[in-house]
Amino acid sequence: MRVRLDQPGKLLGPVIGTLDRLLRAGARVRRAIRGLALADRFAARGDNFTFDPDGVYTCGSIEVGHNVDLGYRPILMAARSRIRIGDNVMFGPEVTIRGGNHRIDQVGVPMIAVDKEAGDNTHDRGVTIGDDVWVGTRAVILHGVTIGRGAVIGAGAVVTRSVPAYAVAAGNPARVIRLRWPVETIRDHERQLYPAARRLTAAELAGLAELPVPEPRPTPVTKSLTTGLQAR
Repeated sequence: MRVRLDQPGKLLGPVIGTLDRLLRAGARVRRAIRGLALADRFAARGDNFTFDPDGVYTCGSIEVGHNVDLGYRPILMAARSRIRIGDNVMFGPEVTIRGGNHRIDQVGVPMIAVDKEAGDNTHDRGVTIGDDVWVGTRAVILHGVTIGRGAVIGAGAVVTRSVPAYAVAAGNPARVIRLRWPVETIRDHERQLYPAARRLTAAELAGLAELPVPEPRPTPVTKSLTTGLQAR
């Protein structure tokens, strides 16, 4: 006797629904317990810190500021260095940060067997992420990188070099595409968010002036005038 595909659903639907609810409830409890167990293992964490308990973390080497969301299932690993994340930072899903690297320069030794000498920081330089940064989905940030305040890292980017403040970087390897705003707008943004002692210095702002800025968007009035002229 053959059974049509719609029959199991009709016969087992209530049972499957109940099992699904039980499994989801169990998963929520497991995640809550794991989250509580992990939270105090981070080297430092600020208020309003959100992280996925199913992510991968070398907690003791990770410092996190206030109002930080590490997104869905990130991988943050730094066995011999530090990962430092500032305030007001958000990650997209599955971001990877590697605070170390492997040596590949030793002759006659398989790479998996190569060890590092004590105090050798050449291959484990850590990662620093400034305040107000957005890291896109599945971006990869490698050791030795500093992400400047206010920067945006595009989805899928592989960041091998430091990114200036308020820059938008994307690609593999990641490169700076442009600034988020012109320097004067950045200066105004800094005045509104930070006390004088924490704002970018005049020299730091001058260094940003060499980077491309976004094209100005036409105002609604400009669009209306253009449309009207084209209609004549």
